[in-house]
Amino acid sequence: MTLSDRLSSLPSTPGVYIYKNVNGEVIYVGKAVNLAKRVKQYFQRDDALGEKTKHLVSEIADIETIETISELDAILLEAKLIKTYQPKFNTIAKDDKSPLYITIRMNEPLPHVYLARKPKTEEQNYNESEILYFGPFQSGSVARHLFRSLRRIIPYCTQKQRNGKKCFYTHLGLCNPCPSYIAKLNDETLKKKLTQTYRKNIFLLRDILSGKSMTVLKEMEKEMESLAKQEKFEEAALIKTQIDALRYLGGKRYSPTLYMQSDTMIEQLFEKEEQALLRVLQPYYEGLTKLRRIECFDVSNTMGQHATASMVVMIQGKIDRSEYRKFKILRDGKPNDFAMMTEALQRRFRHPEWEFPDLLIVDGGKGQVSAARSVVPSTIPIIGLAKREEEIIVPSTDRWKTIRLPLSHEGLRLIMRLRDEAHRFAITYHKLLRSKHLI
Repeated sequence: MTLSDRLSSLPSTPGVYIYKNVNGEVIYVGKAVNLAKRVKQYFQRDDALGEKTKHLVSEIADIETIETISELDAILLEAKLIKTYQPKFNTIAKDDKSPLYITIRMNEPLPHVYLARKPKTEEQNYNESEILYFGPFQSGSVARHLFRSLRRIIPYCTQKQRNGKKCFYTHLGLCNPCPSYIAKLNDETLKKKLTQTYRKNIFLLRDILSGKSMTVLKEMEKEMESLAKQEKFEEAALIKTQIDALRYLGGKRYSPTLYMQSDTMIEQLFEKEEQALLRVLQPYYEGLTKLRRIECFDVSNTMGQHATASMVVMIQGKIDRSEYRKFKILRDGKPNDFAMMTEALQRRFRHPEWEFPDLLIVDGGKGQVSAARSVVPSTIPIIGLAKREEEIIVPSTDRWKTIRLPLSHEGLRLIMRLRDEAHRFAITYHKLLRSKHLI
């Protein structure tokens, strides 16, 4: 396949792109939210490129891509591949600085977590079980954003001094318990308990950065359920918030190593999710035999103003951005999510040339599902996803059906990932319309 053929067949999905020279050597690895758009930018007219990029492009003889489920997967996979291949052009950062690593000093009772440009000279022969380096991350902004985002899920401390005073971030819930406070405690029993709690957080952070988010989610879900049974509802609610934040960070994630193995492995995972969801829904939709095409709809507005709706599409378990559609809601400016959903779906089904879905999902509960059922062809199965408890809502002739699945359930994870993408797409268009109005 020629280079031009490669460019024309690039997928519009998150993933990693790998550039090789005529000898088949990997010369650059990058990540992208949209592989097709990102890679094609390298092959624009010469006057739009910098000197370093021109040099890189002149050596590209082949392009390989690895699709991922989320941008976070792409970030972690990019770091893994750069560490594996050490491509020469990845060493030439845009600001000529060495890339960043997220560093955890596991050899300390209360491990420090921080960003580092590279291992210190005295640590060149460090024991990997004692000091963990996750990276390298070529973009400092990406590394810092990931660093901050993870802190909202798993609290940890970046403070160097341990003087017995709780750091400022403790009051924001971003460092809890604070190692500085723990270090100077005289109560040995309390000190041991808080140390175990903090180290548990660090182990969870390590697992997320290693691509084991599903394991972390399952552990957090078990803890939440345990706290709820003990009627510790405030603590359970806090865990639920952290679970939501982890899910929002990128949906379901798999180990970077898995993406490096083969496309077949990923296809099997997609199929497994589809089959899990199909088994859940078949008792309610007897004629449902496949989920090749799934569409999800969401509405975004501010008190009825600048209202938009999104339609995102998943085909055979994979997001297909080429099938996305967005709608500028035409009704008056009064807030009515149900009427807005009805309008969006009416307009969608005025296009018989668009392939009909095997399953239609709306973001919301009974109201949104009722609005959809009133305009969607009766042959198309419909479900809603009520965000508060992540309950699946199924309409019925006699009464509503509510399906509650564990957050770790593969079928539910597929729906949540698609719902989150619909929300992102809708709110992006809403913000665009709102910004144009302000101008």
